[in-house]
Amino acid sequence: MYTRLPSPGDNKGAKLTAEELDSISSSFDESLRSPLSGLSPASASLPWFLSAVTLLTIAHSAVRSLIYELISDGEDSLLSWYLDNSMKVLGVCNRICSEIERLCLHHVERKMVMKLLRSEGNPSQELIRQARDLLTDSVGEGEGSSGHVTSGGEVEELIGGLASGIGMLALQGEVSPVDRVVCRAVQAVNFLTAFVAAVISSALLSSSGAVVGLCVPEEFPWGDSLRSIESTIILESRHGEETDRKTGLLKELDDVEARKRHVLEAMDEVVASGGCGEIVGRMREVAAGLEKATESMLKGLYSLRDGVTDLFLTVTKIRKEMLNELRASLWDGQLTVKPGMKSTPPTK
Repeated sequence: MYTRLPSPGDNKGAKLTAEELDSISSSFDESLRSPLSGLSPASASLPWFLSAVTLLTIAHSAVRSLIYELISDGEDSLLSWYLDNSMKVLGVCNRICSEIERLCLHHVERKMVMKLLRSEGNPSQELIRQARDLLTDSVGEGEGSSGHVTSGGEVEELIGGLASGIGMLALQGEVSPVDRVVCRAVQAVNFLTAFVAAVISSALLSSSGAVVGLCVPEEFPWGDSLRSIESTIILESRHGEETDRKTGLLKELDDVEARKRHVLEAMDEVVASGGCGEIVGRMREVAAGLEKATESMLKGLYSLRDGVTDLFLTVTKIRKEMLNELRASLWDGQLTVKPGMKSTPPTK
Protein backbone atom coordinates (compact mmCIF):
# COMPACT_ATOMS: atom_id res chain seq x y z
CA MET A 1 0.00 0.00 0.00
CA TYR A 2 0.93 3.64 -0.41
CA THR A 3 2.59 4.33 2.95
CA ARG A 4 5.27 6.95 2.35
CA LEU A 5 5.17 9.63 5.04
CA PRO A 6 6.65 13.09 4.55
CA SER A 7 9.89 13.97 6.23
CA PRO A 8 10.58 17.50 7.53
CA GLY A 9 12.58 18.30 4.39
CA ASP A 10 9.95 17.16 1.90
CA ASN A 11 8.34 19.57 -0.49
CA LYS A 12 4.60 19.81 -0.04
CA GLY A 13 2.23 19.22 -2.91
CA ALA A 14 2.16 22.86 -3.95
CA LYS A 15 5.82 22.57 -5.02
CA LEU A 16 5.34 19.44 -7.12
CA THR A 17 5.08 19.53 -10.89
CA ALA A 18 2.09 18.22 -12.82
CA GLU A 19 4.13 15.19 -13.88
CA GLU A 20 5.09 14.43 -10.28
CA LEU A 21 1.46 14.69 -9.16
CA ASP A 22 0.37 12.36 -11.98
CA SER A 23 3.04 9.90 -10.87
CA ILE A 24 1.81 10.03 -7.26
CA SER A 25 -1.78 9.49 -8.39
CA SER A 26 -0.80 6.54 -10.59
CA SER A 27 1.24 5.04 -7.76
CA PHE A 28 -1.76 5.28 -5.45
CA ASP A 29 -4.00 3.59 -8.02
CA GLU A 30 -1.49 0.77 -8.35
CA SER A 31 -1.37 0.38 -4.56
CA LEU A 32 -5.10 -0.39 -4.70
CA ARG A 33 -5.05 -2.56 -7.81
CA SER A 34 -2.48 -5.06 -6.54
CA PRO A 35 -4.26 -6.12 -3.32
CA LEU A 36 -7.62 -6.11 -5.10
CA SER A 37 -6.22 -8.60 -7.58
CA GLY A 38 -5.16 -10.68 -4.59
CA LEU A 39 -8.80 -10.90 -3.49
CA SER A 40 -9.64 -12.96 -6.57
CA PRO A 41 -11.20 -15.38 -6.87
CA ALA A 42 -13.98 -13.74 -4.95
CA SER A 43 -15.97 -15.77 -2.47
CA ALA A 44 -19.09 -14.84 -0.54
CA SER A 45 -17.64 -16.26 2.66
CA LEU A 46 -16.76 -14.73 6.02
CA PRO A 47 -12.96 -15.18 5.61
CA TRP A 48 -13.11 -13.40 2.24
CA PHE A 49 -15.20 -10.57 3.72
CA LEU A 50 -12.66 -10.15 6.52
CA SER A 51 -9.79 -9.99 4.00
CA ALA A 52 -11.66 -7.33 2.02
CA VAL A 53 -12.34 -5.23 5.14
CA THR A 54 -8.68 -5.53 6.18
CA LEU A 55 -7.70 -4.20 2.75
CA LEU A 56 -10.02 -1.22 3.31
CA THR A 57 -8.36 -0.43 6.64
CA ILE A 58 -4.94 -0.36 4.96
CA ALA A 59 -6.33 1.75 2.10
CA HIS A 60 -7.74 4.38 4.45
CA SER A 61 -4.39 4.58 6.24
CA ALA A 62 -2.72 5.07 2.85
CA VAL A 63 -5.07 7.99 2.14
CA ARG A 64 -4.04 9.52 5.43
CA SER A 65 -0.37 9.29 4.41
CA LEU A 66 -1.12 10.83 1.01
CA ILE A 67 -2.97 13.75 2.54
CA TYR A 68 -0.16 14.55 4.96
CA GLU A 69 2.40 14.30 2.18
CA LEU A 70 0.64 16.66 -0.19
CA ILE A 71 -1.40 19.24 1.68
CA SER A 72 0.17 22.49 2.75
CA ASP A 73 -0.50 24.43 5.91
CA GLY A 74 -3.74 26.34 5.75
CA GLU A 75 -5.58 24.04 3.34
CA ASP A 76 -8.59 24.05 5.64
CA SER A 77 -11.13 23.35 2.89
CA LEU A 78 -9.52 20.02 2.07
CA LEU A 79 -9.44 18.94 5.72
CA SER A 80 -13.05 20.02 6.24
CA TRP A 81 -14.12 18.13 3.12
CA TYR A 82 -12.43 14.95 4.34
CA LEU A 83 -14.05 15.27 7.77
CA ASP A 84 -17.51 15.55 6.18
CA ASN A 85 -16.85 12.74 3.72
CA SER A 86 -15.46 10.28 6.25
CA MET A 87 -18.61 10.49 8.35
CA LYS A 88 -20.29 8.35 5.68
CA VAL A 89 -17.67 5.64 6.19
CA LEU A 90 -18.36 5.61 9.92
CA GLY A 91 -22.10 5.38 9.27
CA VAL A 92 -21.66 2.35 7.02
CA CYS A 93 -19.41 0.64 9.58
CA ASN A 94 -21.97 1.22 12.33
CA ARG A 95 -24.84 -0.26 10.31
CA ILE A 96 -22.89 -3.37 9.31
CA CYS A 97 -21.70 -3.98 12.88
CA SER A 98 -25.26 -3.55 14.11
CA GLU A 99 -26.53 -6.16 11.65
CA ILE A 100 -23.73 -8.57 12.56
CA GLU A 101 -24.59 -8.22 16.26
CA ARG A 102 -28.28 -8.86 15.58
CA LEU A 103 -27.49 -11.89 13.45
CA CYS A 104 -25.14 -13.28 16.10
CA LEU A 105 -27.73 -12.89 18.85
CA HIS A 106 -30.32 -14.68 16.74
CA HIS A 107 -28.06 -17.67 16.15
CA VAL A 108 -26.75 -17.84 19.71
CA GLU A 109 -30.36 -18.46 20.76
CA ARG A 110 -30.64 -21.22 18.17
CA LYS A 111 -27.41 -22.81 19.39
CA MET A 112 -28.76 -23.00 22.94
CA VAL A 113 -31.89 -24.82 21.73
CA MET A 114 -29.76 -27.33 19.80
CA LYS A 115 -27.94 -28.17 23.05
CA LEU A 116 -31.27 -28.89 24.72
CA LEU A 117 -32.36 -31.16 21.84
CA ARG A 118 -29.12 -33.13 22.24
CA SER A 119 -29.69 -33.72 25.95
CA GLU A 120 -30.23 -37.24 27.27
CA GLY A 121 -33.71 -38.75 27.28
CA ASN A 122 -36.63 -38.16 24.98
CA PRO A 123 -37.32 -34.45 24.42
CA SER A 124 -40.73 -33.28 25.55
CA GLN A 125 -43.38 -32.15 23.10
CA GLU A 126 -43.10 -28.66 24.60
CA LEU A 127 -39.34 -28.52 24.00
CA ILE A 128 -39.76 -29.66 20.40
CA ARG A 129 -42.48 -27.05 19.87
CA GLN A 130 -40.30 -24.26 21.27
CA ALA A 131 -37.33 -25.40 19.23
CA ARG A 132 -39.44 -25.54 16.10
CA ASP A 133 -40.82 -22.05 16.69
CA LEU A 134 -37.31 -20.66 17.11
CA LEU A 135 -36.03 -22.37 13.99
CA THR A 136 -39.00 -21.42 11.79
CA ASP A 137 -39.29 -17.78 12.87
CA SER A 138 -36.78 -16.93 10.14
CA VAL A 139 -38.19 -19.05 7.30
CA GLY A 140 -38.52 -16.86 4.24
CA GLU A 141 -36.73 -13.99 5.90
CA GLY A 142 -33.92 -13.89 3.32
CA GLU A 143 -31.47 -16.02 5.29
CA GLY A 144 -30.76 -13.61 8.04
CA SER A 145 -32.71 -10.41 7.71
CA SER A 146 -35.23 -11.48 10.37
CA GLY A 147 -37.81 -9.16 8.87
CA HIS A 148 -35.58 -6.09 9.22
CA VAL A 149 -36.59 -4.59 5.90
CA THR A 150 -35.92 -1.03 7.01
CA SER A 151 -32.34 -1.75 8.07
CA GLY A 152 -31.62 -2.96 4.53
CA GLY A 153 -32.94 0.31 3.14
CA GLU A 154 -30.91 2.34 5.61
CA VAL A 155 -27.62 0.67 4.79
CA GLU A 156 -28.32 0.90 1.05
CA GLU A 157 -28.83 4.64 1.40
CA LEU A 158 -25.57 5.03 3.31
CA ILE A 159 -23.65 2.95 0.77
CA GLY A 160 -25.18 4.90 -2.13
CA GLY A 161 -24.15 8.19 -0.53
CA LEU A 162 -20.61 6.93 0.00
CA ALA A 163 -20.25 5.79 -3.61
CA SER A 164 -21.95 8.79 -5.23
CA GLY A 165 -18.94 11.10 -4.85
CA ILE A 166 -16.89 9.23 -7.43
CA GLY A 167 -15.92 11.46 -10.34
CA MET A 168 -16.95 14.65 -8.51
CA LEU A 169 -14.92 17.13 -6.53
CA ALA A 170 -16.94 18.35 -3.59
CA LEU A 171 -14.69 21.24 -2.70
CA GLN A 172 -16.20 24.61 -3.43
CA GLY A 173 -14.34 27.20 -5.43
CA GLU A 174 -11.24 26.62 -7.54
CA VAL A 175 -9.71 23.18 -7.13
CA SER A 176 -5.92 23.03 -7.19
CA PRO A 177 -4.04 20.13 -8.87
CA VAL A 178 -2.98 18.93 -5.41
CA ASP A 179 -6.54 18.99 -4.11
CA ARG A 180 -7.63 17.08 -7.18
CA VAL A 181 -5.11 14.29 -6.54
CA VAL A 182 -6.07 14.01 -2.88
CA CYS A 183 -9.81 14.12 -3.56
CA ARG A 184 -9.47 11.47 -6.26
CA ALA A 185 -7.67 9.17 -3.80
CA VAL A 186 -10.25 9.75 -1.04
CA GLN A 187 -13.13 9.13 -3.40
CA ALA A 188 -11.48 5.99 -4.76
CA VAL A 189 -11.09 4.49 -1.29
CA ASN A 190 -14.62 5.56 -0.36
CA PHE A 191 -15.94 3.78 -3.43
CA LEU A 192 -14.03 0.62 -2.52
CA THR A 193 -15.53 0.88 0.97
CA ALA A 194 -19.01 1.24 -0.51
CA PHE A 195 -18.43 -1.73 -2.83
CA VAL A 196 -17.25 -4.09 -0.09
CA ALA A 197 -20.01 -2.88 2.25
CA ALA A 198 -22.60 -3.52 -0.48
CA VAL A 199 -21.42 -7.11 -0.91
CA ILE A 200 -21.39 -7.75 2.85
CA SER A 201 -24.80 -6.18 3.44
CA SER A 202 -26.24 -8.17 0.51
CA ALA A 203 -24.98 -11.34 2.18
CA LEU A 204 -26.32 -10.45 5.62
CA LEU A 205 -29.51 -8.87 4.29
CA SER A 206 -30.40 -10.63 1.07
CA SER A 207 -33.70 -8.71 1.07
CA SER A 208 -31.76 -5.49 0.51
CA GLY A 209 -32.01 -5.62 -3.27
CA ALA A 210 -29.16 -5.92 -5.78
CA VAL A 211 -26.12 -7.88 -4.73
CA VAL A 212 -23.79 -4.99 -5.42
CA GLY A 213 -25.71 -2.47 -7.51
CA LEU A 214 -22.85 0.06 -7.88
CA CYS A 215 -21.50 1.33 -11.19
CA VAL A 216 -17.78 0.57 -11.14
CA PRO A 217 -15.92 3.62 -12.52
CA GLU A 218 -14.09 3.13 -15.81
CA GLU A 219 -11.35 5.68 -15.16
CA PHE A 220 -9.60 3.71 -12.44
CA PRO A 221 -7.11 0.95 -13.36
CA TRP A 222 -8.41 -1.23 -10.52
CA GLY A 223 -11.93 -1.17 -11.99
CA ASP A 224 -11.41 -4.49 -13.80
CA SER A 225 -10.58 -6.22 -10.50
CA LEU A 226 -13.80 -4.92 -8.95
CA ARG A 227 -15.86 -5.93 -11.96
CA SER A 228 -14.39 -9.42 -11.79
CA ILE A 229 -15.29 -9.66 -8.08
CA GLU A 230 -18.76 -8.32 -8.81
CA SER A 231 -19.38 -10.90 -11.54
CA THR A 232 -18.30 -13.78 -9.33
CA ILE A 233 -20.44 -12.63 -6.40
CA ILE A 234 -23.49 -12.15 -8.61
CA LEU A 235 -23.05 -15.65 -10.05
CA GLU A 236 -22.83 -17.07 -6.52
CA SER A 237 -26.01 -15.23 -5.56
CA ARG A 238 -27.84 -16.98 -8.39
CA HIS A 239 -26.74 -20.42 -7.26
CA GLY A 240 -29.81 -22.53 -6.72
CA GLU A 241 -32.05 -19.88 -8.29
CA GLU A 242 -33.83 -22.46 -10.42
CA THR A 243 -34.37 -24.92 -7.57
CA ASP A 244 -37.30 -25.11 -5.22
CA ARG A 245 -35.35 -23.90 -2.20
CA LYS A 246 -33.95 -20.47 -1.54
CA THR A 247 -30.21 -20.12 -1.11
CA GLY A 248 -28.42 -17.26 0.55
CA LEU A 249 -25.37 -15.38 -0.66
CA LEU A 250 -23.24 -16.06 2.44
CA LYS A 251 -21.85 -19.61 2.32
CA GLU A 252 -21.75 -20.15 6.07
CA LEU A 253 -25.28 -18.87 6.53
CA ASP A 254 -26.54 -21.01 3.65
CA ASP A 255 -24.95 -24.07 5.27
CA VAL A 256 -26.64 -23.29 8.59
CA GLU A 257 -30.00 -22.84 6.85
CA ALA A 258 -29.64 -26.19 5.04
CA ARG A 259 -28.86 -27.96 8.31
CA LYS A 260 -31.78 -26.19 9.95
CA ARG A 261 -34.14 -27.76 7.42
CA HIS A 262 -32.75 -31.19 8.27
CA VAL A 263 -33.39 -30.58 11.97
CA LEU A 264 -36.96 -29.48 11.26
CA GLU A 265 -37.58 -32.64 9.23
CA ALA A 266 -36.14 -34.77 12.04
CA MET A 267 -38.32 -33.06 14.66
CA ASP A 268 -41.42 -33.70 12.56
CA GLU A 269 -40.44 -37.38 12.36
CA VAL A 270 -40.00 -37.55 16.15
CA VAL A 271 -43.44 -36.06 16.73
CA ALA A 272 -45.04 -38.37 14.15
CA SER A 273 -43.38 -41.48 15.62
CA GLY A 274 -44.24 -40.64 19.21
CA GLY A 275 -40.60 -40.48 20.22
CA CYS A 276 -39.07 -43.59 18.65
CA GLY A 277 -35.51 -44.03 19.95
CA GLU A 278 -33.89 -44.44 16.53
CA ILE A 279 -35.58 -41.31 15.18
CA VAL A 280 -34.68 -39.32 18.31
CA GLY A 281 -31.08 -40.40 17.78
CA ARG A 282 -31.17 -39.09 14.20
CA MET A 283 -32.59 -35.80 15.45
CA ARG A 284 -29.75 -35.49 17.97
CA GLU A 285 -27.23 -36.16 15.21
CA VAL A 286 -28.54 -33.47 12.86
CA ALA A 287 -28.97 -31.06 15.80
CA ALA A 288 -25.27 -31.57 16.64
CA GLY A 289 -24.39 -30.78 13.03
CA LEU A 290 -26.43 -27.58 13.13
CA GLU A 291 -24.86 -26.57 16.44
CA LYS A 292 -21.34 -27.09 15.05
CA ALA A 293 -22.09 -25.15 11.84
CA THR A 294 -23.65 -22.34 13.85
CA GLU A 295 -20.62 -22.14 16.14
CA SER A 296 -18.30 -21.91 13.11
CA MET A 297 -20.44 -19.19 11.56
CA LEU A 298 -20.57 -17.20 14.80
CA LYS A 299 -16.78 -17.32 15.06
CA GLY A 300 -16.52 -15.91 11.53
CA LEU A 301 -19.12 -13.23 12.21
CA TYR A 302 -17.33 -12.08 15.37
CA SER A 303 -14.04 -11.85 13.43
CA LEU A 304 -15.76 -9.83 10.70
CA ARG A 305 -17.29 -7.55 13.32
CA ASP A 306 -13.84 -6.98 14.82
CA GLY A 307 -12.45 -6.21 11.35
CA VAL A 308 -15.17 -3.63 10.66
CA THR A 309 -14.55 -2.14 14.12
CA ASP A 310 -10.84 -1.80 13.28
CA LEU A 311 -11.80 0.07 10.11
CA PHE A 312 -14.09 2.33 12.12
CA LEU A 313 -11.34 3.06 14.67
CA THR A 314 -8.77 3.73 11.94
CA VAL A 315 -10.99 6.30 10.23
CA THR A 316 -11.90 7.80 13.62
CA LYS A 317 -8.19 8.22 14.44
CA ILE A 318 -7.54 9.90 11.08
CA ARG A 319 -10.50 12.23 11.65
CA LYS A 320 -9.20 13.16 15.09
CA GLU A 321 -5.76 14.01 13.69
CA MET A 322 -7.25 16.15 10.94
CA LEU A 323 -9.67 17.85 13.28
CA ASN A 324 -6.75 18.83 15.48
CA GLU A 325 -4.92 20.15 12.41
CA LEU A 326 -7.97 22.15 11.40
CA ARG A 327 -8.44 23.58 14.87
CA ALA A 328 -4.78 24.55 15.05
CA SER A 329 -4.99 26.20 11.64
CA LEU A 330 -8.11 28.16 12.59
CA TRP A 331 -6.51 29.17 15.88
CA ASP A 332 -3.34 30.40 14.17
CA GLY A 333 -5.34 32.30 11.59
CA GLN A 334 -7.73 34.03 13.98
CA LEU A 335 -5.60 34.67 17.06
CA THR A 336 -4.30 38.20 17.49
CA VAL A 337 -1.82 38.61 20.32
CA LYS A 338 -1.72 42.02 21.94
CA PRO A 339 1.59 43.41 23.27
CA GLY A 340 2.39 41.97 26.67
CA MET A 341 -0.07 39.07 26.29
CA LYS A 342 0.81 35.37 26.02
CA SER A 343 -1.06 33.00 23.77
CA THR A 344 -1.65 29.32 24.40
CA PRO A 345 -2.39 27.17 21.36
CA PRO A 346 -5.09 24.50 21.64
CA THR A 347 -3.98 21.12 22.92
CA LYS A 348 -3.63 18.51 20.21
